[in-house]
Amino acid sequence: MSRIILLLIMTIHKINFFLNTLKDAPAHQELFIQADRISEMQAAFMEVIPPKLVQFCALGKFTDGKLTIIVGNGTIAAKLKQILPSLLSKFHTSGYVEVTSIQITVQANYYICHAVNLPRKKPEISQAGTESLNILATNLPLSPLKTAVTSMLNNRINPTKKVRPYKKK
Repeated sequence: MSRIILLLIMTIHKINFFLNTLKDAPAHQELFIQADRISEMQAAFMEVIPPKLVQFCALGKFTDGKLTIIVGNGTIAAKLKQILPSLLSKFHTSGYVEVTSIQITVQANYYICHAVNLPRKKPEISQAGTESLNILATNLPLSPLKTAVTSMLNNRINPTKKVRPYKKK
């Protein structure tokens, strides 16, 4: 176990040495300056954005005074657009006066890539909803919809016990 930790530490030191060497190379200095600046702005962004939205957003590029915020869906984009003036103001008060505009970009796979650590709650169907779906499945003719509704009832009510639709009297 201690050997693995030692190898991990050695690997981290090698990566840090490599990155620091690249950072000092004239050809890569501008890249690292921009990366450091975006990293600083990301930290400030996490302070000014509402806590409920933090996990769904990240900063993208920053060029010519325009800061791009990447979000995972249109709902988050709409919420951010509503508070855009206050976000811009908070950036200015945080010392980022060079930010003159903010663009919000929806990147559909952003949420999927960053949702790994989010808890997933299985949606539940109320008793009344279950009864309504059961009646619907009973009254439907044999079809893919009936199969889907019956399957959903079987999986949601009790995964080990199969449910049969009502029989008409």
